[in-house]
Amino acid sequence: MNAMGDSQPSTNGGTSDPEDSYREFRHPLLVLALTTGIAGFVDAFAFLRYGAFVANQSGNAVFLGIGLAGRHATWLESAASLVAFAVGTGVVSQLRAAHSRWSPSVRALACALVALSLWAVLNALLQYGRQGGLPRIALAAAGGLAMGALATLFARTAGITTAITYQSGTVAKTGERVGRWLAGPGTARRRARQGIFLGLLALTCYAVGGGIGTVTQQGQPRWVPAWGALALSTAALLLRQTRSRR
Repeated sequence: MNAMGDSQPSTNGGTSDPEDSYREFRHPLLVLALTTGIAGFVDAFAFLRYGAFVANQSGNAVFLGIGLAGRHATWLESAASLVAFAVGTGVVSQLRAAHSRWSPSVRALACALVALSLWAVLNALLQYGRQGGLPRIALAAAGGLAMGALATLFARTAGITTAITYQSGTVAKTGERVGRWLAGPGTARRRARQGIFLGLLALTCYAVGGGIGTVTQQGQPRWVPAWGALALSTAALLLRQTRSRR
């Protein structure tokens, strides 16, 4: 890995390295666009209905501090989402690493779908947390758990860092790549152009998803997580392989 954090793509045909798990998908750019769009879609909904993010944990960390200072009423929702996100990422990362007949991406996608479906059911039963209190905190935690699981699907595309939910990191990496494209040697500039494209793709899809989520939650807030789960289920059609090579 170089100083900028983008490694060269693996030449190993297997997918035991989680950084190469994008290889388990046909059309990985489409999967990246789909998953980042879903993350933005449900994140906008959660912020507007719960007062907390489920994917953007940087925002929740800020809300937590503001809440502890007495200026953000839904800081418990932010705290619940942040903790649940970490739990989802930790648990699913271990499941990905375990020996299994199923490929790591199948396991990660299945976990994300189960968690997102659970959130969808709870969101409908608890009326999207409109009464506030414990139901809203529970919903924020359920959403954070689902997005934590989704974040493990893959961390790189063609050896270039691409985050599904962590868009602050995407902005930072894109800025680094712009600098490398402007001032780096020829090979580094070509690689930087690829990274800039991937970064802009992720940011654009996340923003578009957020816009759609904002519009959708105005009319049908009960079903937004369910639509996210339905959209994510289509990623299963893009899996290149379902059985593990290990």
